[in-house]
Amino acid sequence: MRESLHPAARLEEWTRQVFVAMGADPAVAATVAGHLLRANLSGHDSHGLLRIPQYVAEADRGDLVPSAVAELGLVKGGVGMVDAGRGFGHSATTLAMEWAAERCLQQGIAAASVRRANHIGRLGEYAELAAGKGVIGVATVGVVGAGGVAPHGGRSRYLGTNPWAFGIPTAGEPMIYDAATSALAEGKVRVARFKGVTVPEGAIVDVDGRPTVQPEDFYAGGALLPMGGSLAGHKGYGLALSSALLGGLAMIDGEDATTAGTASSTLGEAWLGGAMVIAIDPEWFGGAERYRMAVTAALEELRRQPPADGVEAILIPGDPERMSRDRRGREGVPIPEAVVEELRAVGERYGVGFPEG
Repeated sequence: MRESLHPAARLEEWTRQVFVAMGADPAVAATVAGHLLRANLSGHDSHGLLRIPQYVAEADRGDLVPSAVAELGLVKGGVGMVDAGRGFGHSATTLAMEWAAERCLQQGIAAASVRRANHIGRLGEYAELAAGKGVIGVATVGVVGAGGVAPHGGRSRYLGTNPWAFGIPTAGEPMIYDAATSALAEGKVRVARFKGVTVPEGAIVDVDGRPTVQPEDFYAGGALLPMGGSLAGHKGYGLALSSALLGGLAMIDGEDATTAGTASSTLGEAWLGGAMVIAIDPEWFGGAERYRMAVTAALEELRRQPPADGVEAILIPGDPERMSRDRRGREGVPIPEAVVEELRAVGERYGVGFPEG
């Protein structure tokens, strides 16, 4: 599939204008546009511009309210709750982590849940936000009962891809871990579908539970498999379930709250899920500077470990994204032609011409 290169700044401005045209508050539109472009720049196209048609479709169905502005509601000590109002999850989760990162400076640790949010984008964004403020950031978002991942030992959809992200500050670039608990994130399958290529073996099964490498089989009713495969899939499954149950704290005080055996009016089945962010100030645990220096020393020693045959160097989580940002910032963001066609259609609908390469 042919790809074309596009300057990131022009794409971000176009995206912002589209969201404003959809009815988003200008500040929300800017936040979401910046988030999507940083995902593309970081090499995670699965969480970048190709999501825009998805958001348009969600708005058409009434699942997404573009004009909604997230609000920080309940606050008790180091605990907060953000209500996205069924709006863009990116701005709601940004608000949650910004609040937690500031509040943890006052009492060592703070956590915030996010409810009634749509897709929240690349989870590593929030870990980076916290680490950039000098605190440790933890973020997860998950759902059980309404996802595209089969439980370990199963073959039909039940769990979300339920990622976890950690941001650790250092004396230099932070360590950023961000990964789904499924063998492959759904967005990666979507990218493969647009490019007309197969996915790795062991990532998905078809509607009958048979292993397949064809992206279309997933969208025809198949399922993603948990991280770890047949040998250690119980680990990915357990992490995914934990993410959903922790995220479920966001629903207890909300109108979408469910209990076991109670059907959700939105999804038509019992489900639980939400997003949770946590921020920790190292200053409360012996000193922030001492911690950053200790982490830096450990990571530097890690880089000096001998690589395996065929491996050029050992990388730290977050390195691939930084290298991608440098390269794509210079060369442009590659977008498959199939995605460009969908974005052009979105632009035409909202009167915002798509910036050609």
